[in-house]
Amino acid sequence: MEVNKSAGDGTWPVTLVAGEKASGLANMTAQYLEDLLAGSSKKREEAAALHGRLGLHAREGDVQVTIVFGERSISIEEGLRDPDAVVSGGIGTLMTVLAGKANPAWKLFRRQLTVRSTLRHLLFGHRILRLMRLPDARPWSGLPPVVVLAAAGTAVAVVVVLLIECAR
Repeated sequence: MEVNKSAGDGTWPVTLVAGEKASGLANMTAQYLEDLLAGSSKKREEAAALHGRLGLHAREGDVQVTIVFGERSISIEEGLRDPDAVVSGGIGTLMTVLAGKANPAWKLFRRQLTVRSTLRHLLFGHRILRLMRLPDARPWSGLPPVVVLAAAGTAVAVVVVLLIECAR
């Protein structure tokens, strides 16, 4: 049984595919997305531009869900089902990073978070993090500027190398 939840204005339904049997992670993610999309037309525009599947893996209890961004809806499935990117970490870390309250680069560096992405959707995870960030969140605060610049430079270099390799 599927449970459809409308994102405030009725234009962005969030569907829990497992219905009443959905995990806590699926329910929390659905509620967060509903609230986020209902409160911002800009966030709804960002969501409309996304097409793909994001896996979330909460290490405590080994709970996994896949968020599917479709044409005009979002569904949340239990388990990892052909995700384009997977974000894995403790439930607290996942929620603070997804809400933009914690710096994902810092969490990656400290090995509290891992991110896997397919080559085809290399920036998909970043676009999801940008969508899910709270409007007033400042995820890069607290890091020295040198670390931010080094991380940005490394990311650009990796993307350039991957593009060159794909072009061959």
